[in-house]
This record gives sequence, C-alpha cells and structure tokens, in this order.
Amino acid sequence: MYDTWGDRLASGFTLFDWWLIIVLSLVAALIMRKWPQWPAAAAIAFFVDAAAPFFYRWAMGIPPDFAFDFAVSRLDERGGIIVLLRLTFYMVLIGGIYWTKRRYGRN
Repeated sequence: MYDTWGDRLASGFTLFDWWLIIVLSLVAALIMRKWPQWPAAAAIAFFVDAAAPFFYRWAMGIPPDFAFDFAVSRLDERGGIIVLLRLTFYMVLIGGIYWTKRRYGRN
C-alpha cells in the first residue's frame, strides 16, 4: 500500500494541515515572552489545530456530530504517529521561531 515511511507520513498531512501548522506556530512564537511558555504554546496551538476543522465544518452548515467525526478521524487517519508528529512539529517550529526572534529581534 505504501512504498516508504515518507509516503505514509506525507499522506497524513494535507496542504491545509501544513498551512495551519506554520501559521499557528508563528502566532504562538510571537506571543511567547519567555522559554518556560514553550510547552504551553505548543499545546494550545495543537488544541486549536485539532478543533479548527470542527468549527470550520460547523460554520459551513455541516451538523455538529458529522463535523466532530471528521475532526477526530483527521487526527487518527494514520494512527497515533500523525498526532505525535503534529505536536513535534509545533514544538520544533515554535522553538525555532522563538529562538530566531530572541536572537535577531530587539530586546
């Protein structure tokens, strides 16, 4: 079914998923003030990422129960690996953006 692990993981992320990961990471990193806020910022961004499809579908007129089923199935399409990768991507991107902001920004 899948040729490589890369194909399997790439099929778990759509263009909308990548866009959402990048935008939420950027916002979270720009809001952060200190390094201890890093895990909380990643957790909040991940929660917004998980809840966004539900509210989007609900706003488009899909009944809440179908919108919720879609949001949950989106996170569980490829098993737990995609959920863990999303959280990892948030941690890495937020940390990288925040480090860049602290390194090259005005203090």
